[in-house]
Amino acid sequence: MVYEKSAFNRFSPDSERVIANLEAAYEQGLDAKRQLARLPVSMFWRTVQGTEYLGVKISSNSNGTTGGARSAETEAEYEQFHRDKDELKAQVERADQLIHERAGLYRSMRLPVLADRQGELLRALDVEGVLRHDVLVVGTNAFCAYELLCGAKFPTGNEETEDFDLAWCRGTKVSLASAGEERHRTLLQVLQGVDSSYRINPEKKYQAVNKEGYEVELLAAPSLAPLPKDQAFEPMYSLIEQEWLLNGNPVAFVVATVRRRACPVYVPDPRWMAVHKLWLSRKPERRASKRPKDKRQGEVLLDACRYFLADTYPLDLNFVFELPAELRDLFDVWATERGYDPTKPDSGPEDVPPASRRFRR
Repeated sequence: MVYEKSAFNRFSPDSERVIANLEAAYEQGLDAKRQLARLPVSMFWRTVQGTEYLGVKISSNSNGTTGGARSAETEAEYEQFHRDKDELKAQVERADQLIHERAGLYRSMRLPVLADRQGELLRALDVEGVLRHDVLVVGTNAFCAYELLCGAKFPTGNEETEDFDLAWCRGTKVSLASAGEERHRTLLQVLQGVDSSYRINPEKKYQAVNKEGYEVELLAAPSLAPLPKDQAFEPMYSLIEQEWLLNGNPVAFVVATVRRRACPVYVPDPRWMAVHKLWLSRKPERRASKRPKDKRQGEVLLDACRYFLADTYPLDLNFVFELPAELRDLFDVWATERGYDPTKPDSGPEDVPPASRRFRR
């Protein structure tokens, strides 16, 4: 189907400011949450054989360790810990209040939102440095970022989904991890920190499921096999289509959730996601019920790139020559149906959307 430009509902001229303000509030809270995550869970005094010792509990499921007998030094450490923790909690609370206010304005403008379940997972992944460094968001949940990038509501594509797809990216050019960066919690550990009932599905080891049946799947390109040994997920490495999502320039935004919170999304280059979706719509092994949706999403996203992203994500000859043969054929069909000539890509000042943003390292 050809989606004309008039089918896209442009956001208010004030939307860029509202989106930027929500992101600023989120970043304030993120800094404090990351500092809190590096602190022990608690410090306390306990008596052993008549002597008081400083107890230090690093995580909620640890038994605690001894920080030394009570002394001027351990008392100072105890007091400093509680001062730091109280101040960071207050910073998080202030940021959450600001987010709630700004997310309310964001929602009143009918900007794209994510469900709170996905939002909670994404916040946890971001605090622990897993999002952007190890994984990016793929599938339908990525489309809210593409709508913000284009500054327009799509006529189709951003549809509700009952699962959550992530793609492994560490060690690739789309990962924001620095060389030699200290490792952090694994993907499964982060999920279990949000909901302790998450377990790897023994029949689908690329999938974690909680007690309510909510599924989180990890996909990976063949070139990234195997994952680090500490990762419990075992994605299928035969999915060549995952390789394509590691090309181009990823997109980062902070979006509001249904209940006026905020979460980050980090998603693949929209052009590569679009042709990836078109390819999935013709993949023989793909579930037949998913193919029409894949086709709609691929077509609407390519049309959006044409209308709104001509300067930042051009559908020009340079892009076409990067495509492997199987994707180039799909692009040619799309272009032929629209009379689109990649040697003369559309452009115009009215089509320039808000600038895309990448998160800080």
